[in-house]
Amino acid sequence: MRKKQSVLGTLIFAAIFFIGGFMAYQHLTKPLAEEAEASEEWPTVEGVITYSGLNKSRNSDGNDMYSADVQYEYSVDGQKYSGGNIETMDGSTSSRSSVKKTVRKYAVGTKVAVYYDPEFPNTAVLEPGISFLFGLLLKLPIVFCVLSVLMVLGLFKRMLFGR
Repeated sequence: MRKKQSVLGTLIFAAIFFIGGFMAYQHLTKPLAEEAEASEEWPTVEGVITYSGLNKSRNSDGNDMYSADVQYEYSVDGQKYSGGNIETMDGSTSSRSSVKKTVRKYAVGTKVAVYYDPEFPNTAVLEPGISFLFGLLLKLPIVFCVLSVLMVLGLFKRMLFGR
């Protein structure tokens, strides 16, 4: 009886892991990755940095987190736009020095290449594509799917060959 409960519990847990990972990948990370990759093909126009500063906040553990606040203006077909995204997936970090480096890179008045979405010109970034770290994070749901398959394979191995 206990063995059947263990088998059923493992199968249910693996199914939840797999479905959760698959849904997260399909509906959360895959669209983000596709937009980030598409930004590499977006047309560019010249823009100018209008504001560049450092934001400081605290995470739930009480640690200081930093992010760059960069604003820029650009024009597409005579229409003026303003943007604030450096990458398609901007985030914060505990590394104040790396954020200060970004703020210095995008100093006020600096002319920059602005990559804009031709279908929605108000969507733009300064650094197209996807960074290595965010690329890894976007693959995390796939890890859940793989782990669920490994759980089921391990279960079948125990059932067929014993412990």
